[in-house]
Formats: sequence, C-alpha cells, structure tokens
Amino acid sequence: MSTNVGNSIQLELSQGGFSVALSEEVSVFGAVGAFSWSGGLEEKIPELNASFINASTMGDMNNSYLGYSVAMATVLRGHVYFAGAPRHKHIGAVFGFTQDTHKHWSVTYAAHGTQLGSYFGAELCVLYGDDIVLLAVGAPMFYAAGVGGEVQLCSVETGRVGGAAVGYLLQYFGLSLHSVGDLSSDGLPDLVVGSRGAATVLRTSPVICVAVSITVDPPIIAQDVFHCSAPHGLNTPFAKATVCLKLREVFTGTLQGPFHATVSVFLELDSGSTSPRLFFYPMSSISHWNTTLSNTSVCHTFPITIQSCISDYQDVPLSGRLTVRGQTVGHTQGLRPVLHPDCPNTHTITNTVLLEKVCGEDHVCVSNLNVSLQVSSDMVVNIQGFRVNVSVVVVNEGEDASGTELFFLHPMVLSFTRISLVESIGYMECSSHETGVMNLTQTTCRLGSTIFRQRAKVVFIMSFQLSEPVFLEDRVDVNVTVKSKNENPGTLHDNSASVSMPVKQLVHFLLRDGGSTQYIHYKNSALIQHTYELTNAGVLSTSVSVSFVLPLETTSGLLWDVSPPAINVTGVKCDKPMLLKKVNTSYNSQNCQGSSCHLISCSVSLLTSDQPVTFTFSGKITTQTKVDSVQVESWGLISFDQNRYTQYLNEEDLLRSIITVVESPSQAQATLIASLSVLFGVLVMIFLFMVLYKVGFFKSKSFETAAQEADGPTATSTGQNDSNTAAENTDGQTAANNTHTDNPNKSNNCNAAHVVEETSVL
Repeated sequence: MSTNVGNSIQLELSQGGFSVALSEEVSVFGAVGAFSWSGGLEEKIPELNASFINASTMGDMNNSYLGYSVAMATVLRGHVYFAGAPRHKHIGAVFGFTQDTHKHWSVTYAAHGTQLGSYFGAELCVLYGDDIVLLAVGAPMFYAAGVGGEVQLCSVETGRVGGAAVGYLLQYFGLSLHSVGDLSSDGLPDLVVGSRGAATVLRTSPVICVAVSITVDPPIIAQDVFHCSAPHGLNTPFAKATVCLKLREVFTGTLQGPFHATVSVFLELDSGSTSPRLFFYPMSSISHWNTTLSNTSVCHTFPITIQSCISDYQDVPLSGRLTVRGQTVGHTQGLRPVLHPDCPNTHTITNTVLLEKVCGEDHVCVSNLNVSLQVSSDMVVNIQGFRVNVSVVVVNEGEDASGTELFFLHPMVLSFTRISLVESIGYMECSSHETGVMNLTQTTCRLGSTIFRQRAKVVFIMSFQLSEPVFLEDRVDVNVTVKSKNENPGTLHDNSASVSMPVKQLVHFLLRDGGSTQYIHYKNSALIQHTYELTNAGVLSTSVSVSFVLPLETTSGLLWDVSPPAINVTGVKCDKPMLLKKVNTSYNSQNCQGSSCHLISCSVSLLTSDQPVTFTFSGKITTQTKVDSVQVESWGLISFDQNRYTQYLNEEDLLRSIITVVESPSQAQATLIASLSVLFGVLVMIFLFMVLYKVGFFKSKSFETAAQEADGPTATSTGQNDSNTAAENTDGQTAANNTHTDNPNKSNNCNAAHVVEETSVL
C-alpha cells in the first residue's frame, strides 16, 4: 500500500495539502484528487522521501475524496492516521491507517456514515481521555428531526470502565484518578478511581494472546475434485482445514500460571456468497468449535466437501471469528486474563482455500472451440426410413467454455432420432424445433456439463431418419455451429462446419444366367452358347448399360468364334466389339479370362420391371492342339448413372460370369475305356453263369421223373389201372413206333422204353 510519490502523473492533480495534520516528527497531508478523486494521504518525514497512502484494499474508492480531513492519534501500537472520505459510496467513511514492522500501511480502523449525502468524515478531531482515545467525526449535512449536522464519537481503543460495572451506588465515578503503583503486590499496576464519597481500586488483569494458525490439506484443491467436467464424488470429504490454538502470556506480572481461557471458534466457507461453493462436512458452510486453552497447543480438523461442481474458480475465502474468555486465576480474588488488542486474529480469522488455476492468474476463462463433421455415407437414398449418421467432433483448444451449445440446421425431412456418445466425459441433451425458414429444422444440443473443460474433446454421432422422401431436393445439407458464452470473436472462424450429400434414387438391376451351355464334349469343333438375362427387380424404370467380356482365345489355345448378341427385345443398342488384351490393366481387361477378348457394350433405353432383356452369345469352338479340359468364362457388368441412382443394397447382382466346361479326351483314353468296358462285361457274364448254376438252372426235369418211376413199387392193376396202363402202353408204343419206324421186325410184345431227347441251350 506504500509507494514513493515521485512524479506519477496520477498525483499531479491530487491537490496535496487540502487538509493537514502536524506533529513534531511527521506531517500528513490530504490529497483528495489523487487517482481519479479516490484520494489518499501523503506522509512526509524530515530528510526522508514522502510516502503515499491510500485505501486500495477497501474496494471501490472512486470519487471518495479520501483526505478531505486528516487527524493523527497516538495509541499503544503507535501512530494512527485518520482520513475522512465524505463521498465514499455517497454516505461517507473514515479510515485509520497504521504501519506494521515491515513499513507497510494498512487500514486498521473504519467507520461508516449512516445517511445518504450526510458528508460523514468532513471533519475529524482526536480526543484523549483516561485510558481511552475518541475520534470525533463531523457529518455537517446530516439531517434528522428538523436538526442539521451531527458529530459522532468513535472509540479508537476500548478500555472503558463504567461505574455501573463497579457498583450501582457509585456516583460521579471517575471524578478523580490516581495511579498509585502496585497496591496488590502482583506485579501489575493498579488505578484508584474516585467517586462521590468513595474510592475504588481497579486492579490490572493479566494480558494474554491466543495464536491462531490454519492449514488446509491439500494446499491446492485439484481440478478433478471440483471441475464440472471431471468425475468427482459429491458429499465426500476431499480436503481438511486444521485450526490450531495456543495461549501465550503477554503481561502477567508476578502471577503464576497456568492461565486458562475458554475459546470459541466460528468458521465460515465462502462467506458473503448466496451459493457457497465449498462446505464443511457433512453439508454446512458454517462450523464452530469450543475448547479450553492452557499453555499447550490444541488443534481441531474440519473436513471440507463439495455439493456440486464449481464454475467460479476464484479462491474460496475461509473466514471466522474468535471469542476468548479468561478463566479465574486462583488466589487473585477473581482476576481473569484478558486478550491483548494487538494480538493477531484477535477478533477475525482470514484464510483461503486455494483452487487449482483453471483460467490463468486472472481467473477469467476464454474458450476457443472448433467443430468438424463427417458422414458415414456419401449419399442420401430417397427411400422411407433411410438413416443418415453424422459424426461430430468438438474440441476446446482454449480455457474452460461455459454454456457450450451446438446448433444443427438440416432439412425438415430429416428427423433427429438419437445421439450416440463415442468419446465424452458427460452427457448431452438435444431437442428439435422449427426455424421459421421454409423446410428447415434446427436441432440444439447442449453439453450436459455446465463447463466444457480446456483441452477437452467430445465425439458423438447424430442420427437422422428420412421421413418424407417426396420432398427431397437434389442435395441434403447439414450445418452445425458451436457456441459458448466466453469465446472471443477473433476465434469464431472454426466454430462452424457443414456437409453436403447428393440425393440418389434406389434401383435394383439383376444380371443372371439365362440358360447357357454348362458342359460340352467335342472332338474337333462344337457350338457353345452364353445367355445373359438382364432384369429390373426394382420399381423404378430407367436406362441401363451392360458390358460383356467374351474370350476369343483361351490361354490353352482354344478359339471361340463368338457372334454378336441376339437380343429378344427392341430398344437395345450394342457397340462394335472392342479387342481387349490380357496385359491391359483396365477393369474389363482384368475380367478377360483368355489371352484376348471382345468387349461389347450395350445400352438399354428403358428397362422396366415386366420385360427382361436377354443377350445370347453363340459360336463354335476350335483348337489346333490337344486339350483335355478347359473353361470358357465370360463376364457381364451392369452400369447406370450413379450420380442419380444407387444400388447399394445388392451390388453383387450387377456382376455375373458364365462358365462352360469343354472336354476333349485323347485316343489312348478312348482305347482304355473300351478295353475296360469289354473286360467288365465278361466278368459280369461269368458271375451270372455261376449264380444260375448254383440254383440248378441247368438240370433236366425229365431225368428227375424217370428216376422217380424206376424207384416206385409194382402193384396189381385194377380195372381202371389196367385201362390206364393200357393207354399209357398204347401211347408209349405209338411213340416208339413213331420214333423207330426203321425197325419193323421188333415184336409188339416187347415193352417200349421211354426215350426223351432234351437239348439245353445256353
């Protein structure tokens, strides 16, 4: 607070000397115009440089006229400079300045006016009384009850003793005073006070100090504990404040201790704030502690917690007050130790809980956001329910951003459906509403955290669904803008991004085999046929082109004299065949399955779903060399206007190949096949002969009958048997006669032998 006067331009209009207070050692001058009429004091000591004193620590002092009046007082702690500021906050104030051992000036006394415009502090006067120093403060503009002006008496140091406190029968207490030294033999001076008809001896109380120390552990609270974008445990102690007290004897004479005092400590976090940021556990911004002190140190710990994340990164003040009441000292007739007024933290305790710096020394955060877009598909297909996924990346390259929001502008036919977080430490909330602009909708997404942390990154996917394809235009544009409450205009150039996608109609074309030659066996030449059928399996009729790659000569030397295609419908135009070589690197050349091929391109003016188109390629195959087996493979590829149409669902149907297997067996193979056929035929006949022989297929039934008659019994014939026998004999004789006509001399009485001639043919 103390600076050299020098030649500062801020003091040139200070009007130093507007008021003055003089003593034998020092002169004090008021400078009401210093620092834009904030005012101040100039202290001048002979043979030393002048010092300037002001109340910069007291907040807003503009136009206060500090130094309008000046007064000096001498107290136990030294000199006090009083300065009036009659226009301070329009009610006036008086400030008292004292100097510490380091020659630093600070405000140790302050008195404030009570009435607006009273000009409190326009005049000052110091009054010295017995054990008391009073400051008379004039307020000439004060007005009340028809009376103007007022003088207030302010106590500089309290040492007042009222007669009522000694005895209620005393009158004119303080009529006379006399210091008689130590009447009580306790090493402390006594004072005799006279009153009407009485004299009272006032004993001096022993004087003590209470030293207060506060430590916060950890000394600096990390961002991960309080930051809104960091995971943290609410209502869980993360720090502690330890308050230690120790009683110190200042002036006790010959009294023997130990001295005792009852101390009450009241602490408050973030005082003056309507919404405290930190709390004493479990959940209160105020806490207290009562204890009894002696000559040993006593400590108490206060756990600190947090209820919600912090967006104000200023250090959190930890303030409090201390009340000390001495306990009766034994054998002193009720003497109690009193607290010395010059003890530090006599009445107030001030400390801070330091937060890790987030936004630099000034605690003012300035964000720098940028956004980028990327789509999963490079087109929008004009069908109901088609999904469009937009990948969004937001990065904060500056300090913490507050109130971060993203605004998406897209066609109304794209309905926002969901959001998927890919890389994030929080959540997002999105909602859509109309913009008032024709066919445009705005979807607003707010980061769930109130703070988007410095160097943070969030990646998410916005999903849209096509609701009314009929209203689509040729392209779909999606724009996004990211905004925060604390970004400078100079860094907004990368806060917007956009993507544009063409709209395409969905088609489904199919190319398949329409009945081609699959296998052929030939000797010198044969005819093969490849038939492609082009079908429109969709609902949209449009023009289409087909390219065919037909092999003219295979790598094994097989030649195919293929003719131009035969087409079943009109409205199809085919170009002249183009010769392709296998060595070429084009796509069609890669599909050439021979050393040379023909490329034939055909265009269909309008392909409808009810009329497929067939392309038939036929021709003879010949070869100059012996070929055992070879494949003749042709390819067909559908193409269309991909700027307007797409077949992203069935792309495999656009390409088709047809293969014919051609075989030409050699003479050695034919001979071997014939020989094996004959051999297997003979073996089969032998097997059948043996099977038939085993089942008796080759035995004669006549021999079996004759054997049965030869073994049968001889019986006497009855009449019937005789006639049967006669008949049989007649038949046998007749058979014999018929058989042996060349022997007429044979006797008829001879028994005829049954002769049966049987021929078996295999």
